[in-house]
Amino acid sequence: MTKIICVFGSYKSLGKKDNDILKLGRLLAEKGFTVMTGGFGGTMELISRGAKEAGGKTIGVTYYKYEDVKYKKPNKYIDEEIRAKDIFERIDIMMKKADAFIALPGGTGTLLELAACIEHVNKGLMKPKPIIALGNFWKNVLERLTEEPVLSGEARIFTNALSCHDLVTFVDTTEEAVSKIATV
Repeated sequence: MTKIICVFGSYKSLGKKDNDILKLGRLLAEKGFTVMTGGFGGTMELISRGAKEAGGKTIGVTYYKYEDVKYKKPNKYIDEEIRAKDIFERIDIMMKKADAFIALPGGTGTLLELAACIEHVNKGLMKPKPIIALGNFWKNVLERLTEEPVLSGEARIFTNALSCHDLVTFVDTTEEAVSKIATV
């Protein structure tokens, strides 16, 4: 069975980091992973494009909240769209379907997705799964969690994490991110 890697990221481009995002999508597809995103533009589209260019499969978990937004459908690199009724259902679907998560720089939506994964693993609401943060973007925010103990015994054993901060693995490169999940 093909493993699904969910990549959380911005609806915006990262500018000079865009080639790294394309590369991440390609590397994931080359390893045989299906790539799941929120399905729209920005880094979500870049990841999906990279995966498609390498012959991979993509899933977009979308929700349509606003009538006046530019995204009326998923980006053209999405093979399968799963429509959620709201952001919470979207996150729930992603957490249930994905075998691992990679968080890119993003805004409040990306923060919500990342925090939901940490909370679900911490409280034992989902089985422990790798959570990777690419780059240092989330480092300062998550530093605040070093005093928060991991409550789930299974999560402590699976991840060797003592604090919620430890549930996230920080990596500097796309290669490191893929390497960390290659054994999923």
